[in-house]
Amino acid sequence: MIKLGVHPNFQKKYPPVLAIGGHDPSGGAGIIADAQTLLALGTWPLTLITCLTAQNTEFIKQVSYQPIEAFQQQLETLLADFQPAAIKLGVLGNLAIQETLASLLKRIPDIPVILDPVLASTSGTEFSSAELIAHLKEQIIPFCTVITPNLPELDLLVPGQGSIEFKALQLIKLGCKAVLVTGTHNQTHTVKNLLFTASSEPVVNRWQRLDGEYHGSGCTLASALAALLGRGEALATASVKAQDYTWRSLEKALKLTEGQLLPLRMQDVPHA
Repeated sequence: MIKLGVHPNFQKKYPPVLAIGGHDPSGGAGIIADAQTLLALGTWPLTLITCLTAQNTEFIKQVSYQPIEAFQQQLETLLADFQPAAIKLGVLGNLAIQETLASLLKRIPDIPVILDPVLASTSGTEFSSAELIAHLKEQIIPFCTVITPNLPELDLLVPGQGSIEFKALQLIKLGCKAVLVTGTHNQTHTVKNLLFTASSEPVVNRWQRLDGEYHGSGCTLASALAALLGRGEALATASVKAQDYTWRSLEKALKLTEGQLLPLRMQDVPHA
């Protein structure tokens, strides 16, 4: 008799993907956005919260980070039961949490790791510092499969003069396999995203620019990548599919408040 939950066919249908990041009570970004995306794309969301926030679709009022002992116990207890097919990292927040995750990534070198380097919120709340960015570059980025910075995040990770390509390749030199730079902050008619790897020319994908401001687009993209890589998709294919899924989530976004639009990630849900 098959014991429920352990048969390999179950794993193949809904491989578990671990999302680690902050909790946004609005559901627009953070862990809820990750879980919505992962489930929509055929993976089972495992979630580990680094911080709680008092925020809505307009601003963040407070950030409270998890005690490190609680975070470590939650992580180890979860991993005693599940083997993630991929890991998505969002807001990490303090050095103790980053050090714990750096140790984890060294233990699981064969699992795809997608880093959404959330260094500051759209409303200006800082999630990082010079010390944390230095540690991120030394101890976490070298173990990442893909990093998904927007242009301001790319400039924070690689400050100073230089082209987008130069800065992306500097991150690849640290050890990560690929950098997907999103171009929404360039005020152009179309959005140009660039996928950089060490072994090929940059892959350019252009998307129609949508009106409005969106809460959680970066979380959606990185989680979509994690889901698709966790399901065994090749990077080039997963990158395009993740961008397409994100664009469709934004196209169908909901205007529920006076603040930013909320991506509709469960795309088979009918709405007006």
